[in-house]
Amino acid sequence: MKSIIQTEFLSKNYSTLHGLKGVPIGLCLLLTSYWANISHYPVKNISLPIVFALVSLLLFIAIEQYYKRTFGEVKQTFASRRTQRIEQFILAVLALVAFWIDVTYNLPVIFVGLLFAAGFLFDKPRVTLPLNKFSTLKLILSICMILASISPLYLGANWWNTIGVRAPIIGVTMLVGMLGVIQGTIWHIFFVTSLPTAEVKDE
Repeated sequence: MKSIIQTEFLSKNYSTLHGLKGVPIGLCLLLTSYWANISHYPVKNISLPIVFALVSLLLFIAIEQYYKRTFGEVKQTFASRRTQRIEQFILAVLALVAFWIDVTYNLPVIFVGLLFAAGFLFDKPRVTLPLNKFSTLKLILSICMILASISPLYLGANWWNTIGVRAPIIGVTMLVGMLGVIQGTIWHIFFVTSLPTAEVKDE
């Protein structure tokens, strides 16, 4: 019974559990945020973030090919792909709006962080009750993001400066990058210990 449930879970979340693909993205966000934190303003040279992005893209493609060659591929239905693209578009729009609010208004809440917290909760595999190991991890990550995003409310507006971070949004995006790397690594460990090295296809 446990094997059937595990197989069903893996088939539904096959691409999402390719955790290593999230590691270069998390590292890119972490390094870019750190660069923004130590840069002298106004910034005249953004070549380093561009390098971070290009290297992350190349690593992402290489990791994606590794998963396909090693474990095969589960092909999504047209309806599933369409739903995923709509969700990604909505998330991108919300991220832009949240970022605009954060950089335009000096509010004690970081909306980009709250958006990522919601992502940890509702992105596949979603947090469900009763809690399993995935739901527990995602719930912990989400709570960390929420606490960091509203930290100026209970620690003061300038507390980020005391730990060497020049702006709350930079601190929050650095945390997002770190948590993304942690989640991606754990997802990968589960994935490689749950599947044989064989091709899996779902037409």
